[in-house]
Amino acid sequence: MGTRRWIGVVAALLFGAQVSGAAGTEVSLPAAGFAFRPPPGWTARQTPQGAVLGHATIPGLLVVFRHEATTPDDLRRLFSQGVTDGGTRIAPSGPVEPLGRRGIAGPLAGTSNGAAVKGWGAMVLAPEGGGGAAVLAVTSADAYGPSHREAVEQVVRSLRFLAPDRSLAARFVGVWWHYEKSGIPSSYSTRESTVALRADGTFVMGGETGYSNDAGSALGTAAASGRWEVRGTLEEGELVLTYAGGGRNEISYVVHRENGRVFLGTMYYFDGQLYAKNARP
Repeated sequence: MGTRRWIGVVAALLFGAQVSGAAGTEVSLPAAGFAFRPPPGWTARQTPQGAVLGHATIPGLLVVFRHEATTPDDLRRLFSQGVTDGGTRIAPSGPVEPLGRRGIAGPLAGTSNGAAVKGWGAMVLAPEGGGGAAVLAVTSADAYGPSHREAVEQVVRSLRFLAPDRSLAARFVGVWWHYEKSGIPSSYSTRESTVALRADGTFVMGGETGYSNDAGSALGTAAASGRWEVRGTLEEGELVLTYAGGGRNEISYVVHRENGRVFLGTMYYFDGQLYAKNARP
């Protein structure tokens, strides 16, 4: 639970979110790699981070999103870390229980902006590869009841993990290039980055930074390699980079739009920086 995804989602979704959408309709989250069906009476709204669900008579919210645990031990470690984000602190408040063969669940308690909250959380590993689904129900301490746990368990039972979209990955194969320059003609800095995403699932990343002023100029370089995959749609989602030397990085992407034109498959913002495919001068 202590990953960026868990902490960021709680801050963005748990409190004060507006809930809408059709009840009972399966919610598909390609960027997360799974789909689920809302429990009876709950309605869902998709968000950039996952999905948030509300009920007309049951107080509180359900939040569903992706986690990046890769093993049962990793899953248990993340769950035990709980949530600390701004004025919110939620942690396991009782024994953690097994949930099927690939999941765990348990009670949660804590505070949000000074108010006591309680809930129930679950995390499930995907059947293949790393990551999986996290489901959280939280409400005020005096409103918590068995219906919150049941809602979490119903979402978990409905989970359907999605196969990787191979056709989507093919659209991202190529060399992506980013360049920026700042300053004035007599004193400026530059940064150039390239990411080669290969059809065999490997990547090579390179970068150069430099500066020039009256005292002279300098240039620095960096490189990395590993394996890559993409989750989401052609318009937005995540590139997941697993480095050869260890470590993992999730890079959000969204297509570039300009003057009514949508640059699908050719220009994207990777973590907010504009990259163009096969366009290096």
